[in-house]
Amino acid sequence: MGKLDPDDPRPPYRQIADDLRSEIESGKLGPGAQLPALPALTSEYGVSIGTAKSALAVLRDAGLIVTRQGKGSYVRTRLDAPEGASSSDLDQLRETVAELVDRVDALERKLAER
Repeated sequence: MGKLDPDDPRPPYRQIADDLRSEIESGKLGPGAQLPALPALTSEYGVSIGTAKSALAVLRDAGLIVTRQGKGSYVRTRLDAPEGASSSDLDQLRETVAELVDRVDALERKLAER
């Protein structure tokens, strides 16, 4: 994990989510591993608690982590794939959704600049 890249066009929450996703996919954060707590994420990346929560929500929505109230967030121990869907199909779908989110974010930034 690391710092945010100020030249990266992705919003901070997306940079954090992608950083954590790469650690999960590489096995550095294995199944059942606890993710850093919100205060640790805010300190490490220099962001607000809302930004850190948004990053975790991206991972939760992607089915990579689970969050337990008062306990923290953990890497899922198993992925529940819909019947008939392969993991590569799901990976492609997740990638497409992430790209669409990035495009919408970029459009919103352009509109805000006007």
